[in-house]
Amino acid sequence: MKKEIRKTVKQTLVMENSFGTIRKEDDVEMEFIVRLPEDNYGSFEMFDTETSGENWYAEGGMWFTGNELTDYDGVFSLSKVILDILEENGYDVKEIRKNIAN
Repeated sequence: MKKEIRKTVKQTLVMENSFGTIRKEDDVEMEFIVRLPEDNYGSFEMFDTETSGENWYAEGGMWFTGNELTDYDGVFSLSKVILDILEENGYDVKEIRKNIAN
């Protein structure tokens, strides 16, 4: 069984598309679930706690080479919260962290 780490934080969330910002909300309480890698694959899920993900939701996969995060999918930019959780658990996220905005 994969180790699962949960963390709840408040964030300002912005949804954008090619036309610009289509939605923004401050102080959204978000639940993050990070499943640490097993056989070089891990995953994440994040959702707002108020609506259990009806308003804000994302999930995706993460690929590792040894203890280094080398790729992810499901979102345009991986959340700093997820990267922090991985780093706190001994994973190298330096290359991915260079390319995130938050």
